[in-house]
Amino acid sequence: MYSMGRVTWALIAINVIVFELIFSMPEPMMNAAFGALSFSSPLFFELWRLVTSLFLHASASHLFFNMLGLYFFGKITEEQMDRKRFVLLYFIAGIVGSLIYGFTSADPAVGASGCVFGLMGYAMLMNPKKTIRMYTIPLPLGMIAIIYAIVESMLVYFGDVMSGVAHITHVTGMIVGALFAFHSSAKKASKGILWLILFLFILIALGPILGIILWIGNLVLGAVDVIVGFVLYGIAKLIGIILW
Repeated sequence: MYSMGRVTWALIAINVIVFELIFSMPEPMMNAAFGALSFSSPLFFELWRLVTSLFLHASASHLFFNMLGLYFFGKITEEQMDRKRFVLLYFIAGIVGSLIYGFTSADPAVGASGCVFGLMGYAMLMNPKKTIRMYTIPLPLGMIAIIYAIVESMLVYFGDVMSGVAHITHVTGMIVGALFAFHSSAKKASKGILWLILFLFILIALGPILGIILWIGNLVLGAVDVIVGFVLYGIAKLIGIILW
């Protein structure tokens, strides 16, 4: 065990601070900030965008769900690798995800989704049996990862159903995380794949029951998302009054 999640908490703090500062700005200034810091393939040679875009989020809901994933998958992953490799995984997954997205769309890309899916890709192979409560009810990390992997892969294959969501970035980040896992320990990662296969059969067998669990969990998360959004936008408004 290498650390106690300090880098994960630092990344969450940076993302939240950036969000509050950006959304505290008057609308013209905020739009200019997004234009200067987001990534898109036509502006590929402005390389700083590959990093700055990872800390931008389009809405409080976008931030909340990314930070929720970062909290769960980040803590687990940070326990299993040294901080330098953890930071490297985080940024490489996000940057490669943005680059791959740039091959498929010229639209701007923002958010830490690729980074978070990179951490999940690593954790699902290195510690698939770890129990987390992302959906309020304890479930193995590997089972939750399988659900995400199936959904995101289908959305990429059939096209982005939700407009504006870069699903290919999510899948790319997951692949980067899996590659990091095999580089760290091919033997352990291979065992992780066997556990994922087992979880897949369990999902198929218990599909209706797990569907109800996920439905309840999503309702709870949706309610929390509304409350968090109210708080985040409220803080941004107060900061705006003070700064601008």
